[in-house]
Amino acid sequence: MVSRERQKILGSFGLLTVALVMAMAVALFSACAKPPQELRISSLLWPGYEPLVLAETLNYFDEAPIRVLDYLSNTDAMAAFKNHRLEAGAFTLDETLQLLADGVDVQVVLIMDTSHGGDVIVANPDIASVKALKGHAVAVESSAVGAYVLQRALGLNGLTLDDIRVKTTHAMEQKQAFEHGQVAAAVSFDPYRTQLLQTGKHTIFDSTQIADEILDVLVVRTDVIEQSPELVRTLVAGWFKALDYQRRYPENAAGYALPRYKVSLETYLDSLSGLRFTSLAKNRRLLAPSDSPLHALEPKLKKALIKLGLVDAALQETALLKGHLNHAFLPTP
Repeated sequence: MVSRERQKILGSFGLLTVALVMAMAVALFSACAKPPQELRISSLLWPGYEPLVLAETLNYFDEAPIRVLDYLSNTDAMAAFKNHRLEAGAFTLDETLQLLADGVDVQVVLIMDTSHGGDVIVANPDIASVKALKGHAVAVESSAVGAYVLQRALGLNGLTLDDIRVKTTHAMEQKQAFEHGQVAAAVSFDPYRTQLLQTGKHTIFDSTQIADEILDVLVVRTDVIEQSPELVRTLVAGWFKALDYQRRYPENAAGYALPRYKVSLETYLDSLSGLRFTSLAKNRRLLAPSDSPLHALEPKLKKALIKLGLVDAALQETALLKGHLNHAFLPTP
Protein backbone atom coordinates (compact mmCIF):
# COMPACT_ATOMS: atom_id res chain seq x y z
CA MET A 1 0.00 0.00 0.00
CA VAL A 2 1.28 3.45 -0.91
CA SER A 3 1.67 5.79 2.06
CA ARG A 4 -0.26 9.05 2.14
CA GLU A 5 3.03 10.95 2.09
CA ARG A 6 4.12 9.11 -1.02
CA GLN A 7 0.72 9.71 -2.58
CA LYS A 8 1.15 13.42 -1.93
CA ILE A 9 4.60 13.35 -3.55
CA LEU A 10 3.34 11.40 -6.54
CA GLY A 11 0.34 13.68 -6.81
CA SER A 12 2.52 16.74 -6.75
CA PHE A 13 4.82 15.20 -9.34
CA GLY A 14 1.82 14.41 -11.52
CA LEU A 15 0.55 17.97 -11.30
CA LEU A 16 4.02 19.24 -12.08
CA THR A 17 4.20 16.97 -15.11
CA VAL A 18 0.84 18.16 -16.37
CA ALA A 19 1.89 21.77 -15.82
CA LEU A 20 5.12 21.20 -17.74
CA VAL A 21 3.29 19.51 -20.60
CA MET A 22 0.76 22.34 -20.75
CA ALA A 23 3.55 24.94 -20.69
CA MET A 24 5.32 23.16 -23.51
CA ALA A 25 2.10 22.99 -25.50
CA VAL A 26 1.46 26.71 -25.00
CA ALA A 27 5.04 27.48 -26.04
CA LEU A 28 4.70 25.31 -29.13
CA PHE A 29 1.36 26.91 -30.03
CA SER A 30 2.83 30.37 -29.53
CA ALA A 31 5.74 29.50 -31.81
CA CYS A 32 3.33 28.26 -34.47
CA ALA A 33 1.11 31.34 -34.08
CA LYS A 34 4.01 33.77 -34.08
CA PRO A 35 3.12 36.89 -36.07
CA PRO A 36 4.97 37.28 -39.39
CA GLN A 37 8.24 39.22 -39.14
CA GLU A 38 7.10 41.28 -42.13
CA LEU A 39 4.01 41.64 -44.24
CA ARG A 40 4.93 40.88 -47.85
CA ILE A 41 2.45 42.19 -50.42
CA SER A 42 2.36 41.39 -54.12
CA SER A 43 1.96 44.19 -56.64
CA LEU A 44 2.22 44.68 -60.40
CA LEU A 45 3.32 47.43 -62.75
CA TRP A 46 -0.26 48.71 -62.87
CA PRO A 47 -1.48 52.24 -61.97
CA GLY A 48 -4.28 50.81 -59.86
CA TYR A 49 -1.76 49.31 -57.44
CA GLU A 50 0.58 52.29 -57.41
CA PRO A 51 -0.72 53.84 -54.13
CA LEU A 52 0.71 50.78 -52.36
CA VAL A 53 4.18 51.61 -53.66
CA LEU A 54 3.62 55.30 -52.94
CA ALA A 55 2.63 54.53 -49.33
CA GLU A 56 5.84 52.56 -48.87
CA THR A 57 7.91 55.33 -50.51
CA LEU A 58 6.40 58.07 -48.35
CA ASN A 59 6.68 55.96 -45.19
CA TYR A 60 2.92 55.93 -44.68
CA PHE A 61 3.26 52.49 -43.11
CA ASP A 62 4.84 54.16 -40.07
CA GLU A 63 8.02 52.05 -40.04
CA ALA A 64 5.91 48.87 -39.79
CA PRO A 65 7.48 45.78 -41.40
CA ILE A 66 5.42 46.04 -44.58
CA ARG A 67 7.10 45.36 -47.92
CA VAL A 68 5.59 45.73 -51.40
CA LEU A 69 7.00 43.25 -53.93
CA ASP A 70 6.69 43.63 -57.70
CA TYR A 71 5.65 40.60 -59.76
CA LEU A 72 5.61 40.25 -63.53
CA SER A 73 2.06 38.92 -63.46
CA ASN A 74 -0.67 38.07 -60.97
CA THR A 75 -0.36 34.47 -62.09
CA ASP A 76 3.12 34.45 -60.56
CA ALA A 77 1.84 36.29 -57.48
CA MET A 78 -0.99 33.78 -56.97
CA ALA A 79 1.51 30.92 -57.12
CA ALA A 80 3.68 32.68 -54.52
CA PHE A 81 0.60 33.23 -52.35
CA LYS A 82 -0.30 29.55 -52.46
CA ASN A 83 3.29 28.65 -51.53
CA HIS A 84 3.22 30.95 -48.46
CA ARG A 85 5.79 33.38 -49.87
CA LEU A 86 3.32 36.26 -49.45
CA GLU A 87 1.09 37.37 -46.58
CA ALA A 88 -1.04 39.77 -48.64
CA GLY A 89 -1.64 40.64 -52.26
CA ALA A 90 -3.30 42.98 -54.74
CA PHE A 91 -5.52 40.90 -57.01
CA THR A 92 -8.61 41.28 -59.13
CA LEU A 93 -11.82 40.00 -57.60
CA ASP A 94 -12.02 37.07 -60.02
CA GLU A 95 -8.46 36.08 -59.08
CA THR A 96 -9.51 36.24 -55.43
CA LEU A 97 -12.36 33.86 -56.21
CA GLN A 98 -9.78 31.51 -57.72
CA LEU A 99 -7.71 31.63 -54.55
CA LEU A 100 -10.76 30.88 -52.42
CA ALA A 101 -11.81 28.08 -54.78
CA ASP A 102 -8.34 26.57 -54.37
CA GLY A 103 -8.77 26.57 -50.60
CA VAL A 104 -6.56 29.58 -49.81
CA ASP A 105 -8.12 31.22 -46.73
CA VAL A 106 -7.99 34.99 -47.28
CA GLN A 107 -10.00 38.04 -46.32
CA VAL A 108 -10.76 40.94 -48.65
CA VAL A 109 -9.83 43.97 -46.52
CA LEU A 110 -9.90 46.70 -49.17
CA ILE A 111 -11.50 47.45 -52.55
CA MET A 112 -8.74 49.36 -54.30
CA ASP A 113 -10.25 50.40 -57.63
CA THR A 114 -12.57 49.53 -60.46
CA SER A 115 -11.41 49.29 -64.06
CA HIS A 116 -13.15 51.93 -66.17
CA GLY A 117 -11.50 51.51 -69.57
CA GLY A 118 -8.14 50.45 -68.17
CA ASP A 119 -8.44 46.86 -69.42
CA VAL A 120 -8.72 46.68 -73.20
CA ILE A 121 -8.47 44.60 -76.33
CA VAL A 122 -6.30 46.29 -78.94
CA ALA A 123 -6.02 45.09 -82.53
CA ASN A 124 -4.39 45.66 -85.88
CA PRO A 125 -5.98 48.41 -88.00
CA ASP A 126 -7.69 45.87 -90.28
CA ILE A 127 -9.59 44.37 -87.33
CA ALA A 128 -12.51 46.76 -86.98
CA SER A 129 -14.41 45.11 -84.13
CA VAL A 130 -14.52 42.19 -81.72
CA LYS A 131 -16.69 40.29 -84.21
CA ALA A 132 -13.88 40.60 -86.75
CA LEU A 133 -11.60 38.57 -84.44
CA LYS A 134 -13.20 35.33 -85.65
CA GLY A 135 -10.49 33.02 -86.94
CA HIS A 136 -7.64 35.21 -85.68
CA ALA A 137 -5.05 34.73 -82.95
CA VAL A 138 -5.46 36.84 -79.81
CA ALA A 139 -2.71 37.31 -77.22
CA VAL A 140 -3.74 37.12 -73.58
CA GLU A 141 -1.84 36.61 -70.36
CA SER A 142 -2.34 33.36 -68.45
CA SER A 143 -4.23 35.29 -65.77
CA ALA A 144 -7.83 35.24 -64.72
CA VAL A 145 -8.54 38.88 -65.50
CA GLY A 146 -7.14 38.78 -69.05
CA ALA A 147 -9.05 35.63 -69.84
CA TYR A 148 -12.18 37.09 -68.24
CA VAL A 149 -12.04 40.28 -70.34
CA LEU A 150 -11.58 38.22 -73.49
CA GLN A 151 -14.41 35.84 -72.67
CA ARG A 152 -16.81 38.67 -71.80
CA ALA A 153 -15.93 40.64 -74.94
CA LEU A 154 -16.51 37.61 -77.14
CA GLY A 155 -19.77 36.74 -75.40
CA LEU A 156 -21.16 40.24 -75.83
CA ASN A 157 -20.43 39.99 -79.54
CA GLY A 158 -21.85 36.55 -80.20
CA LEU A 159 -18.54 34.69 -80.23
CA THR A 160 -16.88 32.07 -78.05
CA LEU A 161 -13.30 31.08 -77.37
CA ASP A 162 -13.73 28.38 -80.03
CA ASP A 163 -14.09 31.14 -82.66
CA ILE A 164 -10.57 32.45 -82.12
CA ARG A 165 -7.05 31.15 -81.48
CA VAL A 166 -5.82 32.03 -78.01
CA LYS A 167 -2.08 32.65 -77.73
CA THR A 168 -0.86 32.86 -74.13
CA THR A 169 1.59 35.75 -74.09
CA HIS A 170 2.99 37.89 -71.28
CA ALA A 171 1.89 41.54 -71.54
CA MET A 172 5.46 42.77 -72.07
CA GLU A 173 5.88 40.33 -74.99
CA GLN A 174 2.71 41.30 -76.87
CA LYS A 175 4.38 44.06 -78.89
CA GLN A 176 6.87 41.53 -80.23
CA ALA A 177 4.07 39.06 -80.99
CA PHE A 178 2.37 41.73 -83.12
CA GLU A 179 5.62 42.56 -84.91
CA HIS A 180 6.19 38.90 -85.80
CA GLY A 181 2.64 38.55 -87.12
CA GLN A 182 1.76 35.98 -84.48
CA VAL A 183 -1.38 37.74 -83.29
CA ALA A 184 -4.00 40.13 -84.62
CA ALA A 185 -5.15 41.42 -81.24
CA ALA A 186 -4.23 41.38 -77.56
CA VAL A 187 -5.88 41.81 -74.18
CA SER A 188 -3.81 44.51 -72.52
CA PHE A 189 -3.52 47.18 -69.82
CA ASP A 190 -1.22 50.10 -69.06
CA PRO A 191 1.63 50.72 -69.49
CA TYR A 192 1.59 48.10 -72.28
CA ARG A 193 -1.71 49.38 -73.73
CA THR A 194 -0.16 52.78 -74.40
CA GLN A 195 2.89 51.21 -76.02
CA LEU A 196 0.72 49.19 -78.39
CA LEU A 197 -1.46 52.18 -79.30
CA GLN A 198 1.69 54.14 -80.14
CA THR A 199 2.60 51.48 -82.72
CA GLY A 200 -0.69 51.99 -84.58
CA LYS A 201 -2.97 49.47 -82.86
CA HIS A 202 -6.47 50.59 -81.89
CA THR A 203 -8.95 49.71 -79.15
CA ILE A 204 -11.87 47.46 -80.09
CA PHE A 205 -13.09 46.74 -76.55
CA ASP A 206 -12.58 48.19 -73.10
CA SER A 207 -13.81 47.59 -69.57
CA THR A 208 -16.37 50.42 -69.66
CA GLN A 209 -18.52 47.88 -71.53
CA ILE A 210 -18.46 45.60 -68.48
CA ALA A 211 -18.71 48.35 -65.87
CA ASP A 212 -18.04 47.43 -62.23
CA GLU A 213 -17.09 43.84 -63.11
CA ILE A 214 -13.30 44.16 -62.81
CA LEU A 215 -12.26 45.23 -59.34
CA ASP A 216 -8.84 45.27 -57.75
CA VAL A 217 -8.86 44.17 -54.13
CA LEU A 218 -6.35 43.77 -51.32
CA VAL A 219 -6.43 40.37 -49.65
CA VAL A 220 -4.66 39.18 -46.51
CA ARG A 221 -4.30 35.66 -45.17
CA THR A 222 -6.84 34.98 -42.43
CA ASP A 223 -4.17 33.60 -40.09
CA VAL A 224 -2.11 36.78 -40.53
CA ILE A 225 -5.18 38.89 -39.72
CA GLU A 226 -5.70 36.91 -36.54
CA GLN A 227 -2.04 37.16 -35.52
CA SER A 228 -1.27 40.75 -36.57
CA PRO A 229 -4.47 42.84 -36.83
CA GLU A 230 -2.65 46.12 -36.13
CA LEU A 231 -0.25 45.45 -38.99
CA VAL A 232 -3.20 45.00 -41.34
CA ARG A 233 -4.80 48.18 -39.98
CA THR A 234 -1.56 50.09 -40.67
CA LEU A 235 -1.47 48.70 -44.21
CA VAL A 236 -5.00 49.83 -45.06
CA ALA A 237 -4.51 53.24 -43.41
CA GLY A 238 -1.31 53.73 -45.43
CA TRP A 239 -3.21 53.02 -48.65
CA PHE A 240 -5.77 55.75 -47.94
CA LYS A 241 -3.03 58.23 -46.99
CA ALA A 242 -1.27 57.56 -50.29
CA LEU A 243 -4.55 57.81 -52.20
CA ASP A 244 -5.19 61.22 -50.62
CA TYR A 245 -1.66 62.38 -51.51
CA GLN A 246 -2.18 61.21 -55.11
CA ARG A 247 -5.47 63.12 -55.30
CA ARG A 248 -4.00 66.36 -53.89
CA TYR A 249 -0.62 66.21 -55.65
CA PRO A 250 -1.13 64.12 -58.81
CA GLU A 251 2.03 65.25 -60.56
CA ASN A 252 4.21 64.70 -57.49
CA ALA A 253 2.73 61.22 -57.01
CA ALA A 254 3.26 60.44 -60.68
CA GLY A 255 6.87 61.58 -60.37
CA TYR A 256 7.57 58.71 -57.99
CA ALA A 257 6.11 56.23 -60.47
CA LEU A 258 7.63 57.45 -63.74
CA PRO A 259 11.08 55.82 -63.34
CA ARG A 260 9.33 52.45 -63.07
CA TYR A 261 6.85 52.97 -65.90
CA LYS A 262 9.27 54.73 -68.27
CA VAL A 263 6.53 56.86 -69.84
CA SER A 264 5.88 60.60 -69.95
CA LEU A 265 4.04 62.41 -67.18
CA GLU A 266 1.08 63.03 -69.49
CA THR A 267 0.88 59.38 -70.50
CA TYR A 268 0.95 58.17 -66.91
CA LEU A 269 -1.72 60.64 -65.78
CA ASP A 270 -3.85 59.62 -68.76
CA SER A 271 -3.59 55.97 -67.72
CA LEU A 272 -5.23 56.87 -64.40
CA SER A 273 -8.35 57.95 -66.29
CA GLY A 274 -9.06 54.28 -66.95
CA LEU A 275 -9.52 53.67 -63.22
CA ARG A 276 -11.93 54.64 -60.51
CA PHE A 277 -10.24 54.50 -57.11
CA THR A 278 -12.69 53.34 -54.47
CA SER A 279 -13.64 55.82 -51.76
CA LEU A 280 -13.81 54.95 -48.08
CA ALA A 281 -17.61 55.26 -48.14
CA LYS A 282 -17.91 52.90 -51.11
CA ASN A 283 -15.50 50.48 -49.44
CA ARG A 284 -17.87 50.29 -46.50
CA ARG A 285 -20.75 49.38 -48.82
CA LEU A 286 -18.80 46.84 -50.87
CA LEU A 287 -17.23 45.14 -47.85
CA ALA A 288 -20.48 44.87 -45.87
CA PRO A 289 -20.39 41.19 -44.86
CA SER A 290 -24.06 40.38 -45.46
CA ASP A 291 -25.47 42.74 -48.09
CA SER A 292 -22.45 43.61 -50.25
CA PRO A 293 -23.21 44.07 -53.99
CA LEU A 294 -20.20 41.79 -54.57
CA HIS A 295 -22.33 38.79 -53.57
CA ALA A 296 -24.55 39.47 -56.59
CA LEU A 297 -21.52 39.88 -58.87
CA GLU A 298 -19.88 36.63 -57.74
CA PRO A 299 -22.07 34.19 -59.76
CA LYS A 300 -21.38 36.11 -62.99
CA LEU A 301 -17.64 36.09 -62.40
CA LYS A 302 -17.69 32.46 -61.37
CA LYS A 303 -19.65 31.42 -64.45
CA ALA A 304 -16.99 32.96 -66.68
CA LEU A 305 -14.17 31.39 -64.67
CA ILE A 306 -15.81 27.97 -64.92
CA LYS A 307 -16.11 28.34 -68.70
CA LEU A 308 -12.41 29.13 -68.81
CA GLY A 309 -11.60 26.09 -66.70
CA LEU A 310 -10.17 28.22 -63.89
CA VAL A 311 -12.73 27.20 -61.26
CA ASP A 312 -14.37 23.81 -60.68
CA ALA A 313 -17.95 23.72 -61.99
CA ALA A 314 -19.06 22.09 -58.74
CA LEU A 315 -18.46 25.43 -57.00
CA GLN A 316 -20.99 27.38 -59.08
CA GLU A 317 -23.56 27.36 -56.27
CA THR A 318 -21.01 27.84 -53.47
CA ALA A 319 -20.85 31.37 -52.04
CA LEU A 320 -17.07 31.70 -51.96
CA LEU A 321 -17.07 35.29 -50.73
CA LYS A 322 -19.34 34.56 -47.79
CA GLY A 323 -17.36 35.18 -44.61
CA HIS A 324 -14.40 36.60 -46.53
CA LEU A 325 -15.36 40.28 -46.82
CA ASN A 326 -13.86 42.22 -43.93
CA HIS A 327 -14.53 45.92 -43.37
CA ALA A 328 -13.04 45.96 -39.85
CA PHE A 329 -9.73 47.48 -40.96
CA LEU A 330 -11.12 50.49 -42.80
CA PRO A 331 -10.21 53.82 -41.14
CA THR A 332 -12.93 55.47 -39.12
CA PRO A 333 -14.39 58.58 -40.81
